Amino acid sequence: MKKFLIPAAAVLAAAALGTPYYLGIKAEQSLTRQQEMLQESGLFAVESHEYRRGWFSATQTTVVRLKPTLLHNTQKYLPDNLKTVLQEPVTIVNHITHGPFAGGFGTRAHVETELQYQPETAKVLARFFGNETPLRISNTVYFNGSGEMKLDMPAFDYEELSGIKLVWQGFSGTTAYQDGFSAYSHDYRAPALQAKLADKGDVSLDNLHYQSETSDGSNRLSLGKSRTTLDAFRLQWKENIDYNVKLNELVNLVTDLQIGAFINPTGSIAPSKIEVTKLDFSTETGEQDAFVNSEGRFRFDTLVYGDEQYGSLDIHIAAEHLDAPSLLALKSKLAEIAAKEMSEEQIQNELIRTAKTDAAGLFTNNPVIQVKAFRFTLPQGSVDVSGKLAFSGLSQADLDNLAAMLKKTDADFNLQVPQKLLEQLAINQARSIFSVNPEDEAAGNAGIEDINETLRLMVDSTIQTMARDQYLTLENGNVRTRLTLKNSELQLNGKILESEPEPEFSEHDFPGLPEADAASQPPALSLY
Repeated sequence: MKKFLIPAAAVLAAAALGTPYYLGIKAEQSLTRQQEMLQESGLFAVESHEYRRGWFSATQTTVVRLKPTLLHNTQKYLPDNLKTVLQEPVTIVNHITHGPFAGGFGTRAHVETELQYQPETAKVLARFFGNETPLRISNTVYFNGSGEMKLDMPAFDYEELSGIKLVWQGFSGTTAYQDGFSAYSHDYRAPALQAKLADKGDVSLDNLHYQSETSDGSNRLSLGKSRTTLDAFRLQWKENIDYNVKLNELVNLVTDLQIGAFINPTGSIAPSKIEVTKLDFSTETGEQDAFVNSEGRFRFDTLVYGDEQYGSLDIHIAAEHLDAPSLLALKSKLAEIAAKEMSEEQIQNELIRTAKTDAAGLFTNNPVIQVKAFRFTLPQGSVDVSGKLAFSGLSQADLDNLAAMLKKTDADFNLQVPQKLLEQLAINQARSIFSVNPEDEAAGNAGIEDINETLRLMVDSTIQTMARDQYLTLENGNVRTRLTLKNSELQLNGKILESEPEPEFSEHDFPGLPEADAASQPPALSLY
């Protein structure tokens, strides 16, 4: 009997000692893959990486920093404190214990993460968090390679003598993942933030919640769904704010994509306030063979801007039959651009070139854009749009020929727009064209309201004429029509739209304007 007990005991002892070592090897594989994904994200540059594995424990040390290209265009807009935090490298030290009971029964390993900051960064963070750890991270890896990561950022109450005050109620959540991160889900929440910007204004948000489920598709594109909700957002400012916003700079602040480089709003915002309630943004992406279908929905209950209230808003749009290889080519190009310092013109040219070559399949494989809903309540009334836009049989050569593209474009939309909104749009558009001499306005010879009233009458006249010709219908102050485009033929309410000569206006059509000023006005706007 003893002859059998001794070998059995030896086997059990070897298993007891060997299992942690084996699980340590598997844990290293899991954590090394996570480090590789950090580098592949495009957000961070990994400056060094070291893994020291023992029998029952290990230490993984990685030094990372935000890629300089992410901050290249935005540094001038960042506060010095935040700039310091974002520019300095961070050392991530993972303290790992491995074995079948390291993080509870059935685990490969349990990881507690320590973040080590540069002295200047640590000094900045201490102003907000005091002696508390700014970010706590733990990670449990199970036998099968799946796991769960938990993040927690403590609350703080920060105030300066200048009158700046920040009250942050913390941030926490989990990421659950499958082996090799072939699928993962996020669930994170920030209860509240209140910021008082001295005498400049106030910002607050309540109950920000983000959830997502992501998996790898057969076309090497990420699939799944996400949802972001926010109970309330409030912004109030007490003086004019001049802005010159380059959207690609804002995008680069949070991602590796240099997009939005072609839309650069400039102007001045008067003292006012914005309040948004019950904001809800969701997306869903799936695949069928070599094609991807994606849709997004954006909603909120109310939007208050100054003294005007808008909402509700519901935008639901789907893109169907998108060529997966073309999407992958575009994704690769965007990642390539993000790693370079390029001018806006260079970015634009590179994206257009890619769209016409490697990503041309997005247009030539019969994609369909569905506007399932666009409903928006404004002070002037309600906008309601639905329909679809499709390309059928486009060739790559057609992308350089607008007439050929229109011939192979099918559109069908039902539209409802308040007449008052159309009048206001015409007035806003014309403000950059019409001007009033201040001396004439002071003398009562001219006034901007006279011009506005003339524009309203012009829009009303056009709409009434189109209603009589049955291109549209008028109902309770709303303009309704069905717009279709097929074989380059544009129809409204089933009638082919035929343009008419633009009417000529004399000085008598611009009440209050001197003859010389009226004669110098450009041709009238036309809705045709």
